[in-house]
Amino acid sequence: MRILYIVRPFGPLGGMERYVFETAREMVKRGHHVSALCRSVDETSAAASGVHIIQLQPKPAKRGWHDRYVFRDAVTEFLALAVNRTLFDIIHSHENTIEQDVTTEHGPCTAYGLRLKPWKRLDFSARKNLAIERQKFNGPNLKALVSCAQRVQKIAVREYPHLARKITKVITPAYTYLEPVTKDPAKQSRVLGFMGRDWKRKGLPKALEIFSALRREDSSWTMLIAGCPADSLPTNLVRALPEGAELLGRTDPQKFFGRIDLLVHPANDEPFGMVMSEALTCGVPVVFSDQCGAADHLRTEGLRILPIGAPVMDWARACAELAGKAFSTPPSRTWSDVAAEHEELYRLVLGRQGTPD
Repeated sequence: MRILYIVRPFGPLGGMERYVFETAREMVKRGHHVSALCRSVDETSAAASGVHIIQLQPKPAKRGWHDRYVFRDAVTEFLALAVNRTLFDIIHSHENTIEQDVTTEHGPCTAYGLRLKPWKRLDFSARKNLAIERQKFNGPNLKALVSCAQRVQKIAVREYPHLARKITKVITPAYTYLEPVTKDPAKQSRVLGFMGRDWKRKGLPKALEIFSALRREDSSWTMLIAGCPADSLPTNLVRALPEGAELLGRTDPQKFFGRIDLLVHPANDEPFGMVMSEALTCGVPVVFSDQCGAADHLRTEGLRILPIGAPVMDWARACAELAGKAFSTPPSRTWSDVAAEHEELYRLVLGRQGTPD
């Protein structure tokens, strides 16, 4: 098959970007002709992937909603040329574009957020984000909706009922591409870990409260915070870091998991949560919130799922009980498995080309 992936940055730069990059690379290994239509690219990774890069040049906009429109319009202009459109059997977008055959939803849709907080409809940016989302889900060529978790899928179909008539499929990320880490059984201290670039949504303030509660009970606890450099955090939060907490900034996940005894992830809204499955694969137990999509897909005695509104002491107690415990890792799921599910979906889409909804 001749496959085009649409994503603004191409490369393993974040959760969504890694999902696209690894899937595209595996599809190349399976013998398909794969291209990526993007604005920016991680040159080193792209060169090793075997993916053909088509780089658009729209100037990034400062406002998030505006940037989505700028990129969307550049994609439309590119695909408006018949010679470009006919180069591909499948167009699969991970952005708010219009012309795709397949779209992947990586998080709860804008319509859902505005239903929960209707006052945000007064915000101009929110209205523009809703408009571009509606245009995406009503694209003339759309045949299939892919979601990264059951929770995300259910929300999208509930907010846009016509999507139920499309091909709908949940294809979760891989989580067995890291290696188990070795712990020193003689070590007496406990290290709590938190990892996430989007620190507010992923629950860093609550994680710090949990850490403080652990320290009150046992002063040997320390905390490592990865993924969010100090200059990306509010000054007052950095200044108020509890004793024993350390900011690492961006760091290698494998090395990070080797240094911690438990990962805490009290996210307010997490589409899947690849960091949790990565930790479990490395042999690091995880305590995470019921607002994470992974809660529907991961099963092992190495995790605890708590309501996001549970008291801090409940979280601290779960962390203390689970830290350092040995457990069986989740069943293997590789990027090859993810690509195989995409391949199956594309064949189904191509088999339905030209048929009415």
